[in-house]
Order: sequence, then C-alpha cells, then structure tokens
Amino acid sequence: MAKNTPTVSEIVDELAKEQPPKRIWEVDFVRGLMILFVVWDHFMYDVSAFEPYQSGLFNWLYALSARYYSGVLRQVAQPVFVTMFVFTSGVSCSFSRSNGKRALRMMAFALLFTAATRAAEEIVRADVTIYFNVIHVIALSVALYTAVEWVWKKCVKGWQKNLFGIVMTAVTLAVIIVGACANAKPWTNDNPLWFFLAMHNSQKVPAFTHFYGGDYLPFFPAFGWFLVGAFLGKFLYRQRQSLFPTVNEKWVCPVTFCGRHAIWIYFGSQLFMYGLFYLFCVLI
Repeated sequence: MAKNTPTVSEIVDELAKEQPPKRIWEVDFVRGLMILFVVWDHFMYDVSAFEPYQSGLFNWLYALSARYYSGVLRQVAQPVFVTMFVFTSGVSCSFSRSNGKRALRMMAFALLFTAATRAAEEIVRADVTIYFNVIHVIALSVALYTAVEWVWKKCVKGWQKNLFGIVMTAVTLAVIIVGACANAKPWTNDNPLWFFLAMHNSQKVPAFTHFYGGDYLPFFPAFGWFLVGAFLGKFLYRQRQSLFPTVNEKWVCPVTFCGRHAIWIYFGSQLFMYGLFYLFCVLI
C-alpha cells in the first residue's frame, strides 16, 4: 500500500496540471487599454448616430463626437488601437488551451452581437447594426489559426517545418500588404466578398447598403496582424511567463481586469449604451 501512495511532489504536480495557466499581465494590460479606447470610440459613434435633442448635455456630447470623428486624434489612434487589439488577440492564442473552443465561443458572441445591434436598430430607429467588425474579425481569425495549428502539428520532419514557416510568412506578408494597398483607396467593386479586402463606400455600392453597417472592419490586413501576434506570442512566451516579472500587478489591475474581460466589456458596453440612448429618446 505504501508503494502506491503518491508523494507530495506528485500531488503538487497533479494539482498544477489542473490549475488554469497563469495570465500574462502585460498582454491583459495592452488589451485592456485597447478595449477602453474601443468603448470610447463606440460611445462617440453612438452619440453621432442621433440627431441633437433639446438637451444641453446631449448637444454638448453630439458636438464633441462631431469634433472627435473629424479630428486627427481619431484618424491616427483608431487604426492603431484596433490593430493592437487584434494583435494582442493573436498573442493570446499562445495561452489558450483550445483555440477551437475559443473560436466557437467568439463566433457565438459575434452572431449574438449582430443580432442584438439589429434589434437595437429597430428600437432606437438609428443605423447602429454591426455586421462585421473587430469581434467578427477575431472570431474568424481564431478559427483559421486553429486550422494553422492543426497543420503545424502534422509537420514532423524538418523540411515540413521549414516549408510551413516559409508559407505562413508569405501568407502573413501578403495579407498585410494586400490589405494595406486595398484600404489606401475605398473599393467600388460590387462583389460582396470584397468586404474581406477593404473599406467600402456603401452609398455608392448598392450591394453593401445592407452589409456595411456601423463599426465596419475589413478582414485584410487585420488577419495578417493577428498572425503576427500569434507567431510572436509563441516565440516570446515559450515558458508562458511574463517578460516583466518585477512589475507589481496591483498597480495595473484596473486595466488588466478590463483586458481579462474584454469580450464582456465590449458586448456589455454596447448594449448598455443602446439602452441608455433608448431611454433618452423616450424621456426627452
């Protein structure tokens, strides 16, 4: 019987296997900053979707949103913050136990988000439906990366691994370059599949008048930056340990908390704002 009794070290090792992987604070911190900016950006968009009401506060917010959307800050910060949000989501793939389950969960959130914003549009009578934005981009990116991981696991020989690296490097660069070139000037192609490549002028393209929606984000080049984050995360976090272990996480916990719960904050903030504007419309 004594021989079958597990030792203390074996018990500790077994418990360690059952514990969820330790979160990397800097990844959560960057993602937290990004989601806070996204919430602010969406709030300004929601305000701008309504005509000014006879209210000093709302008129002030409406004027602020107009200055924000026409200003340099939004033009520069928005693509940087959204790209970083996608990038850190790619890095997070390095810590996920199952990217397949994560992809399914993200897709469910994306579909639910579209349905919720479509229902909100009927209530508030404003163009607030979101058909394809950063959440949809990340969900599709995680799904495709799951397939990439599956292929990588099949590469057991040296030449297979080298070929895989060359192909994925070429694909990543192609997605970024093609996407950057496509977005340099809005496309006017009437093929709905072109939403992968670039922003579209929905007023000139009838095929996109019911697809474009609010907060649109093209899949290219975002997917390329997602892949960069995923591959860089595998390289930087092989040991799944923070690169800045001496930082006291208590000082950054408000932001890292937002990063850990980014999907819930993203989803909840939009529903909260739509509900707030609906009540505002009813009461004013």
